[in-house]
Amino acid sequence: MTELALTPEALEALKKKHLAFLETRLGSEAAREDWTRSFREGYAWALTLRVRDVLDPVALTDGVAKALTADSVKALFAPASRDIHRRVLAAMKKDDSRLGDYVPAQARLAIDELLERSDLVPERLVRNIFDQEAIEEAIRDTLYDGLKEFNEGVNPFFADWGLPAILKRMPIGGGTILKSMGAMRGEFDKRLDPEIRKFLLTFSRKAKVKLADFFITKGGDPKSIELRKNVVSFLYSQSLKELLRGVDDAASRKSEIAAEHIALETLRRDVPRERLREGIEAFLKEHGEGTFGEWLKEAGASSEPDLDAWANLLWPHVKRGLESPVARAFFAKLTSEFYDGVANGSI
Repeated sequence: MTELALTPEALEALKKKHLAFLETRLGSEAAREDWTRSFREGYAWALTLRVRDVLDPVALTDGVAKALTADSVKALFAPASRDIHRRVLAAMKKDDSRLGDYVPAQARLAIDELLERSDLVPERLVRNIFDQEAIEEAIRDTLYDGLKEFNEGVNPFFADWGLPAILKRMPIGGGTILKSMGAMRGEFDKRLDPEIRKFLLTFSRKAKVKLADFFITKGGDPKSIELRKNVVSFLYSQSLKELLRGVDDAASRKSEIAAEHIALETLRRDVPRERLREGIEAFLKEHGEGTFGEWLKEAGASSEPDLDAWANLLWPHVKRGLESPVARAFFAKLTSEFYDGVANGSI
């Protein structure tokens, strides 16, 4: 390379001018135009890359494991996530919009078609729900109240329309018998109550099994489908504020704690990383020899995103990064290395 006949003073002055030019140029309108053009060209270039040359299952999974550690979750991601979660929740709890406002007609049609299927909920899950003690207790209490009410209002020995009505019409002895029946009824009810409870103890266990059978076997019945659709329709009619009314600060904190510990437990286990690696390997086996553009076309992508819009969205953040002290120090370091190399003859 031809030696430049420049004095050390001239090189130092040139270095300062070069740095001043970079600092001004990298935050200018011309830089924004360069960024937008480069963004488009970079996207087009990325589409030509062979998938296998970019994705490395081992390197990617190992990199994720090293980047997402228990310490990083506890010290950075969890606190940031909690703050974002609280702000989003606070905004949603003020939203009077109905949930259905966010579900257009085509989405509702697809959801309705899903609700018409009876095989989406596993049978074991349904049976497990109805096998719970709370279900049995609810059946038992409901039937107990029903039997008591039936006994009081429909039992022909004591109901007003039954035997008492006949005795009242008797010209002789009816009143005496009615008084005796009043005393007898107290004793009858006293003995009946434990028998009802004993009966319901067994019957409620059978009833919850029959209920589970009903929900499983009748899942495709029109009335069952209508039930599911009506529940979803009710949710559509509710505002976000109403649906989230019960989510107070205590509930929000509990959900955040649960999410954090689930994330930590997921990171602790090897299985998720193995599943990620296997998924990437399967993707490479199917598409690895093709380019990203070919994969997108095969996947059904018929057009490219509005790259100018994305470039404009990202530019303020890119500009802020380019103008940061860290970036300027980096550019200064590279510039100094160049001019120092020119001065000592290594460049």
